[in-house]
Amino acid sequence: MDPQDAQSSLDTIHRLQDRTRQEIVRGLFPLPYVLISALGLFAGFAAADLPDPWSTAGTVFGFTLWAGVGIVYGHFASVRRKATAREAGIYLAMMVALLAVFGASRITAYFWLGLPSEGVVSQSVVAAAVTVAAYLAITPLVRRGIKAAID
Repeated sequence: MDPQDAQSSLDTIHRLQDRTRQEIVRGLFPLPYVLISALGLFAGFAAADLPDPWSTAGTVFGFTLWAGVGIVYGHFASVRRKATAREAGIYLAMMVALLAVFGASRITAYFWLGLPSEGVVSQSVVAAAVTVAAYLAITPLVRRGIKAAID
């Protein structure tokens, strides 16, 4: 093998690696999956103020839907790979941020809005709506962070 053949092979490898990275980034957080997982987040968080058997059922349903969307997305992704530590850190930071938004929103709903802890318009429902809005708002930022971690 002469040096030109070796360089040509390396160029092909780099081109295919770039194409793989582009395919991974293109498939990050597709809109249907984001909307379904937002519904799961809302159901999981809003169920906190329900009576006992419904609270557990709503929380389990909501967070199972949220996690299930990620599992289904990973299963049907065109490019499969293990997440790096940086990517896992970004996902963990997103979850911590969403929990913080929910807690702060629930406290705000109680102290500033004076909402009850039960009912259709309760502290958890308002906090869940704010958390879902925050999730939809930070999704592009998470996508950019994952793209930077992959490159």
